Amino acid sequence: MDLEFLKKVSLFKNLSNDELKIFASKLRYVKYKEGETIITENEMSDVMYILYSGDVVISKKMTMIDEQQDIDKTFIVLSSKDHVFFGEIGLLEIQKRTATCSARSDCQLYTINHNDFINICKDNPRIGFEVLFEIARQLSHILEKTNSDVLKLTTALIYALKG
Repeated sequence: MDLEFLKKVSLFKNLSNDELKIFASKLRYVKYKEGETIITENEMSDVMYILYSGDVVISKKMTMIDEQQDIDKTFIVLSSKDHVFFGEIGLLEIQKRTATCSARSDCQLYTINHNDFINICKDNPRIGFEVLFEIARQLSHILEKTNSDVLKLTTALIYALKG
C-alpha cells in the first residue's frame, strides 16, 4: 500500500499516519484496462474508488429530444496526478450510480466498500468523522456548482423561449 500517495488524497488530509494505515488496511487494489467500465450508470453499488494511476472519464447518458436516443456525454476527465476519489456516495449507502466511469487509459485504483467503511467508523470514530467531513465538503462544492449550472441553464432557457 502506497501510504505516501494516500497522504496526498484530500479525503485523508486530516488523518495521522496510524489512522491512514488503519484506513489503508481495508483498501483493495484493482486494475482496469483502457476502455473498461469501472462504474455503470444506474447500477447499484456501494464502492468508492481512489485513482492511483491513469485517467478516468465520467460520462452521463443524455436523451436528445429530436433524436429520441441516448448518447453518452463526457463531463469530467479525472487524472491520477490530482489524487482524486470518486463514487464516494457509495460509502454512505448502496445507491444507483449517477454516471458511468470508464478507464481512459490503463488504471490502477484502490477501492473500499460501504461495510468496510462502516466498520472503520465504528472502531475508529475520528477516522470516520474526518473522512465523512471531507466527503461532505466535496459534495457541498458539487452541489454549489450544480446550483449555479441550473441557474445558468434556466436563464438560457427563458431567453430562448422568449424568442
